[in-house]
Amino acid sequence: MQFRRTIASLGKTALNSARRRSYDRRYVKEAQRALSTIERDTSQKLSVQHKKLADEYAAEVLGSKSYAPWLYVYTLVRGGFREGWIPDNYFGWVVVPAINKGFGPMTGFKSLTNVILRTEALPDLAYYIDGVLYDRDMSVSGLDWLRKATTHNELFVKSDRTSRGRGITKVSIKELDEALLRRIGNCVIQGGIRQHPELDRIISGPVATIRITTVKEKSGRISMRAAYFRVGRSDASWVLSAHSLRVAIIDKSGYLDAFCYTPDWKRWPKHPDTGFAFANHRIPRFAEAVKLCTGLHGKIPHISIIGWDVAIGEDETVKLIEWNAGHCDIKFSEACTGPCFADLHWERLRDFPAPAASRLSPE
Repeated sequence: MQFRRTIASLGKTALNSARRRSYDRRYVKEAQRALSTIERDTSQKLSVQHKKLADEYAAEVLGSKSYAPWLYVYTLVRGGFREGWIPDNYFGWVVVPAINKGFGPMTGFKSLTNVILRTEALPDLAYYIDGVLYDRDMSVSGLDWLRKATTHNELFVKSDRTSRGRGITKVSIKELDEALLRRIGNCVIQGGIRQHPELDRIISGPVATIRITTVKEKSGRISMRAAYFRVGRSDASWVLSAHSLRVAIIDKSGYLDAFCYTPDWKRWPKHPDTGFAFANHRIPRFAEAVKLCTGLHGKIPHISIIGWDVAIGEDETVKLIEWNAGHCDIKFSEACTGPCFADLHWERLRDFPAPAASRLSPE
């Protein structure tokens, strides 16, 4: 019996090592592509000295040189190396499993979000679960009720287990029927949002979102640690992570950085479609957005880091689009405004690795 247990343990160790190598290869390739784009775009090269600092920090502090490539990216974006940075693959492999304890997938279930958060900030109208339509209070309803109850002509149907702008179907209230809902499966039905006129100046059409990352500190206090602005392109109906522009929010007042970045890390001084200059522009109602996100996080202290996507309506209310407690995006903020989490000492988590089964793919 002991022999079998030993063989099983060795098998699990080998499997975990193989998963780790596969995971690192994926993230190293992504970092190398980003680095190549930044070097080509800015005509700057990572210096030998900075590369050495990143290599030493990755190996000695974080435990593996495989974490160095994202440190290269951060260094090139900021023009120098900073201790305390969290590489994206270290975040996904070590940090998230350890501090969020497997709760991440829960945030992908759109039809469940308001059951957990209970907030009027969600633009939810109804939920379709296992072939039954429910209202916001989870009372059984129907399409006839929805058509009478809503003033929205255009609806957004978001499937469960999706994120980053994927799994969305835009449909008119007249076209929404049982056949479409059956094809989509469990989902939330939301009304459209008309964004703040200040944000319409940047680009009209796709509703811009703000990613706010909140953290539960050791004391239990919830704090905002990072934020960036995500805006769509002229050919998009809504903001997709893979087809959008990101702009760092550089202070607590909501002011934007001077540069925006495409998903491949190409840097632009203005919106490439509209020519809008981001420098000296401030996000309206940013403080209220932060207050909403920290308040909601306080309701679920089981989770230690959450990425929130919010929008600012034309009536100046803050709308919650979605939340993410899986591999929420920290790399952009780490590169542009980080290190954002240095005082939390996540580098110590390398000594207490979580089970591989709790590790998540990016959301």
